[in-house]
Amino acid sequence: MEAHLAEPFDLDFLAGLCGMSRFHFSRSFHNTMGQSPSRWFIWRRGEHAKELLSQTNRSIIEIALTSGYESASHFAQMFRRETGISPRDFRKL
Repeated sequence: MEAHLAEPFDLDFLAGLCGMSRFHFSRSFHNTMGQSPSRWFIWRRGEHAKELLSQTNRSIIEIALTSGYESASHFAQMFRRETGISPRDFRKL
């Protein structure tokens, strides 16, 4: 999953990589990670974006696209929902 953060989330693809049904993959993932595959994917994208915001001078638009978001506005919305602050404010910390 880590290698596919910039791609759209695809449960069927991930389950297929593991040779499992969607149901069994989701259940196994949740039992192991404590959250659903899609929730983990959203969290990991956010962590990846945080790393880029704090360790690079890339533009917020570039970070959004690199992290798999369709637009900077969608990225900002999701980032604020997850962290409580905007990507720009996070970068200032």
